[in-house]
Amino acid sequence: ISRGKVKTYKGNEQGKEFITGLYKEGDFFGHLALFEENKYTDSAMPLEDSEIILIPKDDFYSLVYKNSEVSKKFIRMLSDNLKEKEEQLIKLAYNSVRKRVAEALVTLHNRYKKAEEEKFSISISREDLSNLAGAAIETCIRTLSDFKEEGLVEVKGSTIVISNFEKLNSLKN
Repeated sequence: ISRGKVKTYKGNEQGKEFITGLYKEGDFFGHLALFEENKYTDSAMPLEDSEIILIPKDDFYSLVYKNSEVSKKFIRMLSDNLKEKEEQLIKLAYNSVRKRVAEALVTLHNRYKKAEEEKFSISISREDLSNLAGAAIETCIRTLSDFKEEGLVEVKGSTIVISNFEKLNSLKN
């Protein structure tokens, strides 16, 4: 990704999405399918205006197989991705919805906050937030309202501003 933010997701027969990844400028996605020599099965959608660079398959293979530093970087990325997915599954299985919504907001903050921002804000649909948290939209909206009453977030239309990151981050534990 040369500019913007992108989500990847999988959908089920009922049209429900599960967000499988969040990406920003400088990130790669789709490479796992190349390593597996399979089709890319996730869908991708920009979260804002984005610019994506396509690396042709043969160029990708040439770069990875002929450059050990690039190979190491991709192995590290795959390892980090596996660890992240394992943690995500455990949280979905055992955490309350409140903890999962807090975790989703903390994940967005950690992934997309720019150093110069005093307070982090993101424009995200309630559907995307609930898909990231693995919760029903209605439950996610109620939880956001609770967080707003507790002074953890401010909600302005589709924009969520994290007012108290430290307390929000402590909820996910």
